[in-house]
Formats: sequence, structure tokens, C-alpha cells
Amino acid sequence: MKGLTHFALNGEQANVRLKDCVACNSSALTESEFEGIVGLHPVYGATGIIAYSSQYAVNEDSILVIKDGASVGRVQYVTGKYSAIGTLNYLTAKNGFSLKYIYYLLRYFNFDKYKVGSGIPHIYFKDYGNELIYCPSIKEQYKIARMLSQVDKKLDLEQILLDTYSLQKQYLLKNMFI
Repeated sequence: MKGLTHFALNGEQANVRLKDCVACNSSALTESEFEGIVGLHPVYGATGIIAYSSQYAVNEDSILVIKDGASVGRVQYVTGKYSAIGTLNYLTAKNGFSLKYIYYLLRYFNFDKYKVGSGIPHIYFKDYGNELIYCPSIKEQYKIARMLSQVDKKLDLEQILLDTYSLQKQYLLKNMFI
């Protein structure tokens, strides 16, 4: 997938800065604020969904970027109503840009050169937002994002099949020697 994504997203010269494609937002929420709270809306942290809350802070598709800690630079695409804690930035697309296209671009983006901090690594949007990226026409962005999404779905399906076959194999081997 990495090679296909690289090929699809790097067809031409970089022509726009990341900060011109997305708006960067952050939160001051902490994980402890959601202890013992139950609700319908996911609360995201560095490890994924950490809680569910009855309230939400964001109601649009976003790219979550881990900005602090060991997993710094890891990205996740989220939809709908949600909240995010302070270890994450959430990026939203500006007009004329496909958020899904930018998500695929950031999945293989090299955040390493933007890491700072000796103990706990950090990245700052003010730094990596200046990176030049290639963005074709919006129509082409949607086309590329749709193609990469289809490949992602196929890979997920193949992984499910592989896991199922592995379980069947374990079952058969276990029962073979009874």
C-alpha cells in the first residue's frame, strides 16, 4: 500500500503548503475528564477511542495527528461527532481540497524531521504545516482518494479472511490429534 500511495500522491512537483490545504485545531481536554462518563460520542486519544461522552467538540470529518509522545506523527481519519484530547491535533480541509486525499498523503508523511524534545517527542503544525505537498485538481484528488480507499477496504477484507483461515487451521490441527 505504501508504494501505491507514494506513486499516486507524488506524481508531480510539490505545489502547495500543507497549511494552505488544512486548518489545524487542538483541544485542551484531558483523558481524566472522561473517567466514569458514558455517552454515544467517541473521545479520541493517542491510542484510539478512549471513552464515549454525551457531548462532543467536533462535528466534521477530520484527520487526527498525534502531536506528543511515542506515537507522534501517527494519523487517523475520523468522521461524525467526536472529541479529542490534548495530545492530538485535528485537521480539517479547506475549500478546494479533499480531506481523504490529504489523509493518505499524511499516512506516509515523514514527521521525523519535525520532532523536537529530548524526553517526550513533540511535533508542531507551525513546522510541518510549511511542508510543500503535491495537490492536483480537486477532481483528481477525489479520484485518487477513492482509489486508495478501495484498496484499503480490500486489504481490510483480506486481513479478515486471513484471520478466519488461521482460526480454522488452529481448530483443525487441534481436533486432528484427539
